[in-house]
Amino acid sequence: MQKILVLAVILVSGFVKAESDPCESTQYPVKWESELVHPESYELPAIFYKTNYSKVILPVSKAIDFVKNNMANHKAYLKDAKAYILESLSKMPKNKLIDHSNLLIPTDGLQGRELSKAIHVMAGYQGLFEGLLLKNEASVSINGNWVNSSSVTYMVGNDPALLDDLSFVHKLIVSNSNQVVFEKCWLDRK
Repeated sequence: MQKILVLAVILVSGFVKAESDPCESTQYPVKWESELVHPESYELPAIFYKTNYSKVILPVSKAIDFVKNNMANHKAYLKDAKAYILESLSKMPKNKLIDHSNLLIPTDGLQGRELSKAIHVMAGYQGLFEGLLLKNEASVSINGNWVNSSSVTYMVGNDPALLDDLSFVHKLIVSNSNQVVFEKCWLDRK
């Protein structure tokens, strides 16, 4: 996950002048907060996203529907990434639970369109987990125990140490009892 966040921040933000990572701060103003609910079971095949002690689990059938209906494809690299994600999900073995990181494209040695595709595949999977969490369709376990709810906090703040007019930091955190389940951070102009 940390690699995905670093690549996303580099892609979206350009160069950062600050001595510390703006995504590390939790001091930005809270824009909204909400409670999420999670099903305590899921159908197979499924994919999961793991951070430290937590797992977010998505049934492949819901993941495919979400990608088809929500992932953009108006540019060639987005169309390539969407097609790759749909193909990788549709080829999942039955009755398996797979770490989504096994479905990513290794970026070593890639350039141009292929690198762009690989990065957007990472971003697409991140958006997939975010979207189904926020739609209350993702199962969540912490330390191997199912949790039926979590809190989501969305923060936006200005970091004047950032360059290129991309000084607004957006941060989305899903947590349960101070255990982070999912986190996303991005920079933009507002």
